[in-house]
Amino acid sequence: MTAPDPITLEIIRHRLAGINDEAAIMLRQVSGSQIAVEANDLNTAITTADGTVVACGDYVLCQVASLDLVTSDIIRNYSTDPGIRPGDQFMTNDPYVGTLHQPDVVVVAPVFHEGMLVAWCGSTVHQPDVGGPATGGLALDAGSIFDEPLPVPPVRIVEHDRIRRDIERGYLIRSRTPRLNALDLAGQIAANRAAVAAIQNLCRRYGTETVIAAMDHLVDAAERQLRARLRELPDGRWRHVSYLEHGTPAPDNSDVYLVRLDATKRGEELVLDFSDSSPQAPGAINAAYPALVNFTVASVLVYLCADLLWVPGAVARVVKIVSREGTVVHARWPAGVAMSTATSCQAIRVSVNACLSRMLEGSAELARLAMASCQSSGAGGGVLSGVSRSGEPFGSMTLDELTGGGGATLLFDGVDSSGSTTSPGASCANVEVNESYLPVLYLRRAELADSAGPGRQRGGVGCVIALRPHGTDEPVRVVSFAQGLQHPAAVGLDGGDPGRQSMFYAGRIEVVDDMLAGGRVEHALPLPDAAARLTGGAVHLAVTQGGGGYGDPLERDPAAVLTDVADGLVSVVGAERDYGVVLVRSGCDSGSAVGDVAGATSWTVDREATAARRRLIRSDRIGGREPAARVAHRPGRRLTNALDLVDGPGGRHIACARCAAPLSPVDGNPYLAMAVVEGPVYEAAPLPARYPGAERFVIRRLHCPSCASRIEVQVSLRSDPVVQAVAPIA
Repeated sequence: MTAPDPITLEIIRHRLAGINDEAAIMLRQVSGSQIAVEANDLNTAITTADGTVVACGDYVLCQVASLDLVTSDIIRNYSTDPGIRPGDQFMTNDPYVGTLHQPDVVVVAPVFHEGMLVAWCGSTVHQPDVGGPATGGLALDAGSIFDEPLPVPPVRIVEHDRIRRDIERGYLIRSRTPRLNALDLAGQIAANRAAVAAIQNLCRRYGTETVIAAMDHLVDAAERQLRARLRELPDGRWRHVSYLEHGTPAPDNSDVYLVRLDATKRGEELVLDFSDSSPQAPGAINAAYPALVNFTVASVLVYLCADLLWVPGAVARVVKIVSREGTVVHARWPAGVAMSTATSCQAIRVSVNACLSRMLEGSAELARLAMASCQSSGAGGGVLSGVSRSGEPFGSMTLDELTGGGGATLLFDGVDSSGSTTSPGASCANVEVNESYLPVLYLRRAELADSAGPGRQRGGVGCVIALRPHGTDEPVRVVSFAQGLQHPAAVGLDGGDPGRQSMFYAGRIEVVDDMLAGGRVEHALPLPDAAARLTGGAVHLAVTQGGGGYGDPLERDPAAVLTDVADGLVSVVGAERDYGVVLVRSGCDSGSAVGDVAGATSWTVDREATAARRRLIRSDRIGGREPAARVAHRPGRRLTNALDLVDGPGGRHIACARCAAPLSPVDGNPYLAMAVVEGPVYEAAPLPARYPGAERFVIRRLHCPSCASRIEVQVSLRSDPVVQAVAPIA
């Protein structure tokens, strides 16, 4: 089929994007849930007739990145019985078919014109509750999917453009929030109807064959762009390990699950291999295969295709996802998967993020696109549920977890309290809106100093949230996403530190006040469990993770650190501890001084003390020796920001890009030659608390043994080896 002329192609491309955006607006206007209306935990997409995703919204990208899995299931199973006809719409929340998890309900509609199947359109919304033993559908103690909401395989919810009331009734009766679910369903159906009509109008104006050819051409063009980008980058191999905890800490670490990614790039093809990840957990943190694909494709779009066409269907043609059924990232039925989006899926995103960003660092031109990890959902999020004074059951996410920080880049600090990169259009719900849906009173929601990952470019800070029951005499159940408590999860890059860890506490307000005031907690706080409740005057405290830093924190401009202190993003203690910047009190008339919180005094940089402090820190990194001088020019071909491939008399080797010191042969492991400074993860936590099991994890800061430049930071189990994050290949 001949592609349309360039002008017509651009018109159709922009019209498809507009139709998709208009469908999302329609969904939000009809829906009544704060999850959809306030937080934008939704998305819409348009696919080709065979299900290849051509246009997608920028709300929760990972909800629709692989919508083809849903449409292909319908085409494969229903083409003959019950058939696929004009005016039909199909609904599912089956994570083993194509949704992320059971609370994300997908509705898709075929688009026919003049008897021909032209395309599909679809929408998805996270529902407040879809049934199951636990309100909100998330259960920390689920042993299998039978302890979670039972999924609905694709069913025809709309027939001849009319809602099937029998199917709708069977769907809504499962839920504790049927009125909100009904509004969301009505919004999804209305959005799909609007999209179907608009695509049909497009066919009438330009011709069905022209529209089909335009969609095919867009996928082809995006594929060419992605292949061209890969050809620009050096071949290589990149590895990352992310950790998940589930259950009571065990002496053998059997409660810790690893998501391992081995990424290999040759020419214009990229293989992302997750097959060495841990066996699936006996609970809800596993990801089914569709969730693995959705988060991987969304991550590739965000981290590798930031300035290219965002056509998810093209990614599948170029990027090969390898996995092994029965693992925590590719669970085998009937494993529990309802909590995957806040656990294993976040680890998948972080791992893809880390590997692709290190790959981009191999190009001087494209290194500007590399980005440290944003927050993970972590324990800052969860579901509150119970019974109000009027006797009505309530249950919903607060979406407070979307106040975490963004990752830093080569040139810019991360965005503070910005949420997740794979949900670029999502946001936290307004405090007052949450209070209108839930019987709670917010005591605090504010950005938290020292929660960001330190670096030459600082990560974005996360937030602290405190709330208590208000308007109910019954206990309020708190189901936490429960990740990132024992260790940080948002990776830094090029020697930048990870964003600081999450926090969860449900209990006495005196403990909360003491922690917020900087007092030490004498004992480990309890990990969240299925029995967590807020009663009486109890307070729920949560901390969302900061974004990862980029580059050595000792290279950050002291003036920028001073500004961060003035803005409440870094504490005076954190300035010296993390950045080696010594601040002293001075008179308020000083032009370089900033006020403290009380406004009674001010701070300024002690430049001599800062220089001395930074010299001492660098020397301590390499055992007290004097660091070698840096070279004026990089010694060889760029491998990362910090490492070069160098040809020498003894053959090719890997060297420090800053001082040219050789670290290993080209086929060796340069990370084994680095000077490692290892410390417990809780020492850098933004609030003075720790959790059982945290002592097993360490932060390893790896430095050039010659010039003391920070090269890499890894969060690991104390018993695990250093990961060879980057390796060249022939």
